[in-house]
Amino acid sequence: MLSATALILLATAFAAGVTGAWSPCGFSMVETLGSARGHAGARAVRASCATFALGALAGGAITFTALAAIGSALGGAGSTAALVVAATIALAAAAGELLGVRIVPQIRRQVPERWRRTMPLPLAAGLYGVLLGLGFTTFVLTLAVWALAGISVAVGSVEAGLLIGLGFGAGRALPVVLMAPRYATLGQRLELKMAERPALLRRLRLVDGALLTALTVAFLASGSAQAAAGGRAVTVAEGATDPSIATDTLAWRQLDGRVVVVSGDVRSELLAENVAIGGPYVATRTGERIEVRDRATGALVAQRTAPGATQLAVSAGWLVWRTTLPGGGDRLYAAALPSLAGERVVAGLGRRERIGRPALDGALLAYATATRRESRIVVQRLDGETAPAQHRRAVLSTRLAELSQPALRGRRLLFVHATHCSQRLRVVRVGQLLRDARTLLHIGTTAHRDRGHEHGRTTQGREPGQCARGTPPRTDTVLWTTALGGEYAYVTLLRPAAGADPATATLARVGI
Repeated sequence: MLSATALILLATAFAAGVTGAWSPCGFSMVETLGSARGHAGARAVRASCATFALGALAGGAITFTALAAIGSALGGAGSTAALVVAATIALAAAAGELLGVRIVPQIRRQVPERWRRTMPLPLAAGLYGVLLGLGFTTFVLTLAVWALAGISVAVGSVEAGLLIGLGFGAGRALPVVLMAPRYATLGQRLELKMAERPALLRRLRLVDGALLTALTVAFLASGSAQAAAGGRAVTVAEGATDPSIATDTLAWRQLDGRVVVVSGDVRSELLAENVAIGGPYVATRTGERIEVRDRATGALVAQRTAPGATQLAVSAGWLVWRTTLPGGGDRLYAAALPSLAGERVVAGLGRRERIGRPALDGALLAYATATRRESRIVVQRLDGETAPAQHRRAVLSTRLAELSQPALRGRRLLFVHATHCSQRLRVVRVGQLLRDARTLLHIGTTAHRDRGHEHGRTTQGREPGQCARGTPPRTDTVLWTTALGGEYAYVTLLRPAAGADPATATLARVGI
């Protein structure tokens, strides 16, 4: 179901498209298609209206999806700052529409007239539709078009860009499709009223302004909710760790030796040591035995023995498991589903080095490595035909901190960033730098630091604290395993065992 913001965005794009019917190109399309009825026939006019509508939808989708893709590549998409930028753009355009300011910049171009003389009418109409749907190849009649372009870049969501494009294309096509087939009767009269009564265009611009104002409020509300959610962990389950998520299903491991799978209101429990879900599958490990089952039916899909296996990841096409060798050192194995064919080692480190819990999103594998030189998060493709090393790259690395527990969803990468001062749950776009990552949750470090002087002695000459002011106080809680959903990030808050006190764990979620 579409959110309120998405519905307002769709309505704004549709209204902006309808407003474009008052342009010279809009009038030309109605007259070109409507007047063709006499010599081409009603069927050709209807076919031309259909191709025009499809072209307008395609043009709108191309423009605004491309702009959204640019915004996604620039990074920052989905952040609170991006929503504030989008709200600012919408507010500025709303003020201009409500005040009726002149459209600047203006594009003074029209569609090529020769197409209708040299091409079959349905083909020419389809190409005309594409040009009008593109939005910026002909006259612009509302500031909402420019605003929607800026919003597409700011939000950086391809889904939102596609929604805007389809809404704009539908608005561009509707007046033409309604008026052209009835041009001799209703269409021509409506066209004259549109041309002779500027107040109609002014009223439409007021509608655009009102919708842009509503969009401003929606963006600010979303940004406020996101800011409020971010940094506040909400408990999902006690005694739970190792979360895994796929669409509407969440799974985790209980410290008492069970695994839990929750899908909507349905909760099921299994006796296993590890669980992972992805695509249509749920994978479990009990001892050295790994089983992959269909999530919907519970039918066994594949099974195998994996000596030394400790952690799992599964997707629609792959199963990955980590093993610890008897003499030390870690390996990651991958096999294709559903047959588990082509098993191979995709990563391995020596006995003094470590590979973290694997994460899968389709054919993309993410994992953390810790060596004596640096800490890295690696993303690797599993479906390439060439050597695995050629599909592997360190997307984040540092020598001054620990990067661990990655989770993937699309281009988003969730991870834990721990220093001697604090621990952060952070999210970043794959390809961005570590400094570009957003912090979702911030807690203190588990590291101990002495007073810098003996008890009862002077503090003169003591080394000052190296952590910034406002750093959270020290804690015994560790940010541990993670999972990444569409709206929430999941993280284990682990308190390791200490003396006679057993380990405790809390699975929590944080708004993205």
